[in-house]
Order: sequence, then structure tokens, then C-alpha cells
Amino acid sequence: MKLFEKIMYPILVIFLSLAIYFSHTDLHYFESEMVIEDGLFQWMIFYTILFASVMCFYRASILKPFRGNGFASCLIIWGFIFLAFAMDEMSWGQRVIGFESPDFFKTHNSQMQVNIHHLIIYGFHLNNLIFTVSIKVLATLYFLVLPFFYTKLEKIKSFVNRFAVPLPRYTQTGAYIILAALVTLIPSDLRYVIFEFGFYWILVLMMYNPLNDEIFSRVSLIR
Repeated sequence: MKLFEKIMYPILVIFLSLAIYFSHTDLHYFESEMVIEDGLFQWMIFYTILFASVMCFYRASILKPFRGNGFASCLIIWGFIFLAFAMDEMSWGQRVIGFESPDFFKTHNSQMQVNIHHLIIYGFHLNNLIFTVSIKVLATLYFLVLPFFYTKLEKIKSFVNRFAVPLPRYTQTGAYIILAALVTLIPSDLRYVIFEFGFYWILVLMMYNPLNDEIFSRVSLIR
């Protein structure tokens, strides 16, 4: 475990402990201040995803001469995906700048803001599908299933490395399992905000020190 992880894991534990504590001792404060839009954890989610985006762009710039345009392009695509997720969390700057929502978002967004995750289409909340169910299912497959096949099947390994997909180590998989268990202790429907925060935090640590770190490191390359 690298120094960065040794520092960031305890910080994550502190944030999770605070969330669990206040959810049990002052549920109103937890829901109205901590996990509300523009609250502590929403901003932490934004900065965490933004950091993941910056990491992808940085790696693309330093690895392009060694890994080629295809590998760098994949990292750039990942970077823009993370950037889009981060901006959507902040309604694309609307809550900072304060511009008016178009009519479509006034009609189809539960908060009447410019973001995708609070859209309501034909009475169905996209947040329930995209940011709750999908993340949990994909995260479980990603942390528990994909690393196993990566070590067993050469085709999977080649595909993952070709498209610059970082894979979790056992410590990061364990952290994800612990996170999923701890979140169930929060007696609020807004516990998903804490899960998203913890998931993205662990994802960043995994990206920093992945199982397949040799493909993201210049140290292992012949120059």
C-alpha cells in the first residue's frame, strides 16, 4: 500500500464514521445538511470525481509517447466521462453561476436543475436506475468478478489493458465490501449519497494504485 493510500483510507473512514454517527444522532441534520444538494458529501463527490478525471488526462499526456495514441485516447475518453459525471453532480455549474434552467429541465427534473441524474421520464426517476442500481451492480462486477477473469483469461487481460481499464487490488475490493456493509447502517433513504461518495473515493485510490499498475507506470517501460 502506497503512502497516498495510507493517508486517504483513514480520511475515508472518518467521513463514513461521521455520516453514520449523525444519521443516528441527528437524522434531520444528516439529511438537511450533510447529504443535501450543495451539502458536504455532494461537494466531496464532485471533487473526488474531478480528481479521477484529472488523473486520466495526466496519465494520457505522460504515457502517450510510450503506449501510443490508442491507449492515450482511451484515457482521455475516461477523463471526459469522469468530468461529465462531476459536472452533472453540480448541475453543470448552475448552482454556482445561477443561470436559469431550460423548460425541459423545469418540467422533467425533480429539482428543476440542469442535470441528468434527477431527470424524471414518464414518471421514472433516472437516479434510481443510473446512480443507484447500475452503480451497485457494475461496481460489484468490477470489484469482484473482473479481476478474477483478468488473472485467468489472456483475452480479458489483453482487452482490459488495451482500453486502459485499471483493476482493483484485493485491499480495494475489501474496502468496497466494507463500504457496502457500513452504508446499510444508515437509517435514511439518502444513504445512497454516502455510498456514491465512498465508491468514488475507493475508485480513485484504485486508479492511483491498480492491480495492473504496470500499464500506467513509466517505470516499467523501455524508453
